[in-house]
Amino acid sequence: MTVSDALRKIKVMLAVEETEVKEEIKMADATLVDGTEVYTEGDLAVGAILYVKVEEGEAPFAPEGIHETVDGQMISVGSNGEITEIKEKVEEAPAPVEESMEEVEVEVPVAEAALPATEELLNGIAEIIAPFTQEIATLTEEVTALKARFNKIAGEPAASPIRNTFSETKLAKDTMLAQRMEALRAIRKN
Repeated sequence: MTVSDALRKIKVMLAVEETEVKEEIKMADATLVDGTEVYTEGDLAVGAILYVKVEEGEAPFAPEGIHETVDGQMISVGSNGEITEIKEKVEEAPAPVEESMEEVEVEVPVAEAALPATEELLNGIAEIIAPFTQEIATLTEEVTALKARFNKIAGEPAASPIRNTFSETKLAKDTMLAQRMEALRAIRKN
């Protein structure tokens, strides 16, 4: 009798059924936009625990934060991988494109009664601006004169040039020494 025969007889005696009990666990899978595969036991719903698929070992909880799936779902995950919210991704409106605008002259018909009032208004504005335009013209002339003076001064040297007088001083000392020596020689000869 072999070991397997003995085990079979013991099982028959104990009336153990050889049928295996299999419990199917429904799992929901999803892939994140970064390529990470995640899953839950049961449906992908609020309150379920979100796990990260790994090849070996125990699957870790998905980290806290908001994860986007390739299907466009935004899954908010709390502590311990619990799903706190699932919503569809909202497409953002594209940024407005700036368009170049051309200047366009449009002639608007003006009532005949409005023309005198408009002319009076323009004349009033011209009278108010007149002193300022004169002042601007005066200031422009002053700035021009100041620039001319500045350019004239900028072209001149900052100080008078310094002359090297060392050679002249040495020549004067040498001449004085030569005269003293001549005077001493003259005294010796006498």
